[in-house]
Amino acid sequence: MAGYSKIYCIGGEGGFLGADGMNPIDFQILVGDGNRQWLEARYFSKDIRPMGKIEVIIPSGPNHPNSLIDACLAFFPKYFESCPSLTQVNEALGNVSRIDFHFDGEPSGWAQLREEARPRFKHLIIYAAELNKVNGIEQLMSGWRFFGEDEIHPYDREKD
Repeated sequence: MAGYSKIYCIGGEGGFLGADGMNPIDFQILVGDGNRQWLEARYFSKDIRPMGKIEVIIPSGPNHPNSLIDACLAFFPKYFESCPSLTQVNEALGNVSRIDFHFDGEPSGWAQLREEARPRFKHLIIYAAELNKVNGIEQLMSGWRFFGEDEIHPYDREKD
């Protein structure tokens, strides 16, 4: 089985200096876990497109320190267009639909592109959230309480 475990939202800061969270969300990066971890994008801005036809990246390992910057390069290359090696790497990738850092290693020129991109990457507005199941639980002052099959949830009681 495979499923999503984390989400990154990339966009702007809402309110004064981000006091209201994130707004707008330009795109999201979903982190999936199965026998290997993968990252894929969901776009809200029509101005953002991936490198070539890339739909997914597979990092060198689970939660690899380069996975987020690699995903941003693959899914938001326009932001990094000032990087001198971007065009060369993009052309070398051609029309691939995935980059597999785990089995295939880094594409030609990728390490250099990543280092050129680091200063810009630090200025992206990125929020992260772990995906935890919340249905079937009720938050109480003392923490989380789970309802078993033999218990009646307070909101599910039949009206008298």
